[in-house]
Amino acid sequence: MPVIQKLPTDIVNRIAAGEVIERPASVIKELVENSIDAGATEILIDLEDGGCKRLTVRDNGCGMEPSDLQMAFESHSTSKLDATGFREGMFGVATLGFRGEALPSIGSVAEVEAISRTPKGEHAYRYRLDGQPPEPAAGEPGTVLEVRNLFSRLPARRKFLRRPATELSHIIQQVTRIALAYPGVSFLVTNMGKRSLDLAACDTLGERLGQILGPDKLENLIEVAHRGDENSPHLHGFVSAPALRRGDTRMQNFFVNGRWVRDRLFTAALRAAYKGYLIPGKHPLAYLFFEFPAEAVDVNVHPTKSEVRFRNPGLMYPLIYNVVSRALEPEGREDAAAGDPGAEGSGEGTSPGIEQAALDFFANPPASSRASRATGPGAGASVGGGARWSSVRGSREAVEESEEVTALGTGSRAFQLLDSYILVEEEDGILLIDQHALHEKILFEGIYRQLLTGEVVQQKLLVPEVLSLSVEQAPLLEDGCRLLSACGYEAEPFGEAEVAIRAVPGLFEGKRRKSKAAEICQEVFSWLEREGDRYLNNDETPEILEQRLRALASLMACKRAVKAGDRLSSGEIESLLERSDLAMDPRNCPHGRPTMVRLSRRELDSSFDRK
Repeated sequence: MPVIQKLPTDIVNRIAAGEVIERPASVIKELVENSIDAGATEILIDLEDGGCKRLTVRDNGCGMEPSDLQMAFESHSTSKLDATGFREGMFGVATLGFRGEALPSIGSVAEVEAISRTPKGEHAYRYRLDGQPPEPAAGEPGTVLEVRNLFSRLPARRKFLRRPATELSHIIQQVTRIALAYPGVSFLVTNMGKRSLDLAACDTLGERLGQILGPDKLENLIEVAHRGDENSPHLHGFVSAPALRRGDTRMQNFFVNGRWVRDRLFTAALRAAYKGYLIPGKHPLAYLFFEFPAEAVDVNVHPTKSEVRFRNPGLMYPLIYNVVSRALEPEGREDAAAGDPGAEGSGEGTSPGIEQAALDFFANPPASSRASRATGPGAGASVGGGARWSSVRGSREAVEESEEVTALGTGSRAFQLLDSYILVEEEDGILLIDQHALHEKILFEGIYRQLLTGEVVQQKLLVPEVLSLSVEQAPLLEDGCRLLSACGYEAEPFGEAEVAIRAVPGLFEGKRRKSKAAEICQEVFSWLEREGDRYLNNDETPEILEQRLRALASLMACKRAVKAGDRLSSGEIESLLERSDLAMDPRNCPHGRPTMVRLSRRELDSSFDRK
């Protein structure tokens, strides 16, 4: 039986580093939080290769004496918690850091150098983890920490680092979160000598949000506030009006006593408050700050302190729900009454934008798709308020064997159900079609063929469209422009965080061409945030390139297709069904979901116990 032994200190620190240090952004978070705790009002972050090669954090905080500088790198050494406080419980910690794990953990997996000087010190002191005591050095009051070759002592972990642009994006996200909680602190992030984020010190959260989001989005934020008492926390912040929403929850931020946290309960309460204001799949922006007495929150729950525990958790859900609901009530109802032009189909009536977008496609199918379309029997006139079904192309294998397309249910009636499905009457049963999935598959195959052959026709814009990127997307500027060019756009960087779109693919037609193309550009950058490392790497095999084209074609098709909840006219239904033969296999959407379900006459009769 193996003998139990105590692990060496360096091994213990490396294990701790595995919990606390995941990537360069984790190091930045720990160091910047230390700077905040030290009273810094200016924090400068300089990076090489997105922090993978080198990262330096410089602040103007209180600095450290030589003895403290050396002690800071000892395991579980901290100035923020004493033994008495620990014995009384972790409740009551008011600082961002307290465990004394960060610096020893970082020092165990990278090369670290620290230079620090107190305001009254004659000079600074430099300390390296080489066994030597701190030595005098030149330096301004404050602390400078330089970390080189992260994970050089853990090669297996280093292999998991992403591209520098991706790591930079994560760093920007971390710094932005901290900057939201501390508007009085200025932050400057540079990478390879280029400025990536520059936030001047300001007085209010609203000013800070204006720096990060820009004035246009700031106008669509609603301020919320709740003055707490002995039974509930103070709450203040901003949530977005229903017109401003996203396809994910990345811009939902919750802070407890200045610390960014994630909590499913908070997200669920926010989602419930917006019920009826947003369609499913869309999410609001939120920047909510909770202020508790320090003893009411336990921050010693997660290694990175991103989760907390409350003494009275039952207060949180109703607090968020009630405060946000009250703030939304006048705004949301005014938007709903006015028919918010930014909102997507609600299923109540047909907005001119939706109808025009559908007609644009139906009247102008992609040229390459039109050329490759097999002809089928023509559709008859509308009967009984429905459209007539023309034909459905069979599977890919059937098309390869014969160019003839078998008509299914020619001349039968078709109706829209629930503004999402199309019911087609056939001779021996019925066909139920998902309108979004079918339209998406038709568009996908046409777009994919054009991307694959490089024959995407461009349409010049009279006035270029300028797309503003979020601070997290800014590091992906060059990669995004390159991808957009492959999709038929003429896009180029316009400053440090904007893209100028001078031409759009000929895939777009009609009045909403410019706005729809800009929306897809924004989706491409969001897609890069999520999937960029999977499709953008140095080993671009033909399989990877094909997967990238399919992913982009799927993204563009999904955004262009009619949505569930869009009401279609009889002519639009007829056009959609007529063009189903543009797809090689219309039975599944690009994501693999079925586009149609068939029920035979026998199955229907059996369901009603008919003989």
